[in-house]
Amino acid sequence: MKVIVGIPCLKRGGTEIQTLYLVQALILAGYTVQVLCYFEYEDEVTSEYEQAGCIVQLLHYSRSMPKLLFIHILAKIIQKASPDVVHIQYMAPGALPIFAAKFAGVKKVLATVHQPFTASHGLPAKFMLRAASVLCTHFIAVSPSAERSWFGSSYMYDERESDIPPRHFTLYNAVDAGRIVSLQSTSEAESIKKKYRDGASFVFGYIGRLRHEKGVDVLCEAFGRIDQYFTEIKLLIVGDGPDRGVLEERFTSNPWWKNVYFAGMKSWEESMMHLAAMDAVIIPSRFEGFGLAAVEAMAASKPLIASLTGGLSDIIEHDKSGLLFESENVNVLADMMCLIIQDEHKRQSLQKGAFERSKCFDINVFNKFIKDLYRQVLL
Repeated sequence: MKVIVGIPCLKRGGTEIQTLYLVQALILAGYTVQVLCYFEYEDEVTSEYEQAGCIVQLLHYSRSMPKLLFIHILAKIIQKASPDVVHIQYMAPGALPIFAAKFAGVKKVLATVHQPFTASHGLPAKFMLRAASVLCTHFIAVSPSAERSWFGSSYMYDERESDIPPRHFTLYNAVDAGRIVSLQSTSEAESIKKKYRDGASFVFGYIGRLRHEKGVDVLCEAFGRIDQYFTEIKLLIVGDGPDRGVLEERFTSNPWWKNVYFAGMKSWEESMMHLAAMDAVIIPSRFEGFGLAAVEAMAASKPLIASLTGGLSDIIEHDKSGLLFESENVNVLADMMCLIIQDEHKRQSLQKGAFERSKCFDINVFNKFIKDLYRQVLL
């Protein structure tokens, strides 16, 4: 059985990591997998996919390509490959790859949407996604919040139920918890820990892209408010993006800015090693489809503070596996950061709760769900 996985780009990011887990799960279940990347890619990420055992075809399309031409050419490529299933990662260009798969005559088409609907998408985007979902065998969201934002309702996939799942449902993203834990004890992680913890009484951390929707400006402002009250606290930011210059321009004149450290863009393994240097992790997103970085931090037993938005509100149990604050509320975030520093009992309780909660998203659970789902799809 052959599966084609379609994705717009192969760059360093949470969607690409999760799509790689999908590819690995399919190969583990005995499928032959071909990945079609329409637009941008990074050699390192492409290599990771190839090492997983799939065929990667880089199409080098331009994002300015006319829509009908995109559908026509992609349909020909899919038709030539003759897959049993096409699984589209629903990102810009949205529904076009689904149309291409149907024009190619593929009977079994799945799609996964990784982001929630927001006002910035506009109502036409919601209409288009819903229309495209009718053409799919199943349309998958990565969290109940993301599913409800597009469809108005949600249904959690459960392999134990004998009934075929509805057309749209939620299947949570996965984390490789065992790998994350093992990376914390490597010599490289110890070196990173020594580098950033030297002279520090407490280190807050963030891992992810530096973009407006990720809310790193909110985190920096909250850190600036509490820095004056504690000796030698640090903020470690792992990742890069278009907002780094914006952050530096806004905050660089503040005396506390010297305690903010940018590690830059790192591979997934390096990013997980940087968790070893962090006492607590902050996820200050303005919106989030799932919150992969949050679950990764939970798997590493890190106390977690996250904004009450999208998938984060689904995966984090407030005051049990993490602390939740209203998105963009700098004052509440600052108060929670103070609490985490001062209350050792609370930190230990959140560490335990976070690790236990992360087991629900373990990659072994995900692999079983994917195997069962595809078995039902191909009946």
